[in-house]
Amino acid sequence: MEIHPDFNIPWCKALLEKNVIDMEIPTQRRLEPDDETSNSMFQQTLYTPSAIRAQINFRRPALESDSITSWEICNLLSLGTGVDGKTGRAHGGFNALVLDQITGMTAAAISGAAAPATATMTVDYKAPINTPGVVLCRCWAVEKQGRKTWLKGRIEDGEGKLLASAKALFIDPKPAKL
Repeated sequence: MEIHPDFNIPWCKALLEKNVIDMEIPTQRRLEPDDETSNSMFQQTLYTPSAIRAQINFRRPALESDSITSWEICNLLSLGTGVDGKTGRAHGGFNALVLDQITGMTAAAISGAAAPATATMTVDYKAPINTPGVVLCRCWAVEKQGRKTWLKGRIEDGEGKLLASAKALFIDPKPAKL
């Protein structure tokens, strides 16, 4: 797999060289949604040279002791200035959107449901996300009860500094009636 040049920095290389369970690199912007869960916000609107310039999704062994699985889901994101709220800083709403995305990806992986829904999410902003730049987003599940999954997520810089965190509850869709 070819890695985007924005990820050819020492901390990204080191991160990707250790304990990656599986990896996906979204390679193209989709101009037309492919199904009812197309996620056009990311696949069409944000995957541009000025917003999310490149992304790598991967799983690795869980780092947090409260994780209910042996793994966590991570995204490396190369961000351009198209996500700015203030010049050189990602918009707070974008930070929340990214945390909602990774917690939803993790909830879907836990439940196997195509599109679990966000019931609630609390975001704590700790430091600005500088743009352009690269950040690590990571998420793990802390509880699963029936159709409900509770998760925690973080956005960090290359030194592991916490930039934003979230606690979220996702609800799986009701099973289809036969």
